[in-house]
Amino acid sequence: MSHVSPFDWSSLLKEQPLVPVWASVVPEAAAQVAQTLLKAGYGVLEVTLREEGAWWVLETLRATELTLVAGSLRHPEQLKRLQECGISMAVTPGWCPELCEAAKQLGIRLLPGVSTPGEAMQASLMGYRQVKLFPAMALGGPAYLRAMRAPLPELEFVPTGGIDESSMAQWFALPGVVALGGSWMLPKELVVREDWSILEHIASRSLAAARELRQQRDAALNH
Repeated sequence: MSHVSPFDWSSLLKEQPLVPVWASVVPEAAAQVAQTLLKAGYGVLEVTLREEGAWWVLETLRATELTLVAGSLRHPEQLKRLQECGISMAVTPGWCPELCEAAKQLGIRLLPGVSTPGEAMQASLMGYRQVKLFPAMALGGPAYLRAMRAPLPELEFVPTGGIDESSMAQWFALPGVVALGGSWMLPKELVVREDWSILEHIASRSLAAARELRQQRDAALNH
């Protein structure tokens, strides 16, 4: 049995400040989706475990160059199945200490979800440096995170939920936002239509904008 300490996700997200979240998977399009994201400059993909087809997608894409992250992790049994599949990274939609402990025991690198300052404090005490803020927009958007992080400067956040390309600038203006998660880079209608050129354009444009916004923020903070 392997054991891991909380994983520093900032190293993984250094070159990719956007995490595409594939929530409504189209399993038969998995290979083409992966190829399109790679061409657009992505190296990380989150596949949410909301339907059985997501497991097939994870299995299928293991052979690609993408770093795969299992999203919407909710049960210890899912952690065991991920370990059997050879998937070592996962994200939870909410705070669950039991899942954090189980992930450590099984060697799964977890990004825990939080929605309150108290949950963020618990994550920090357990050694996590980064947490997912979910559902980010429904909680109050950038203003909520600005207030929430003020007494928690040691934590970095990956806001996810209700975010789109038009709101990226507001999020990346905040210190401590290491990356954003979203599904707008993988609109289901384009995947179903197999409109890969438009999907690649949306994905690459969003990633370029995110990199510039984060770089500008960091440069201003370090000035």
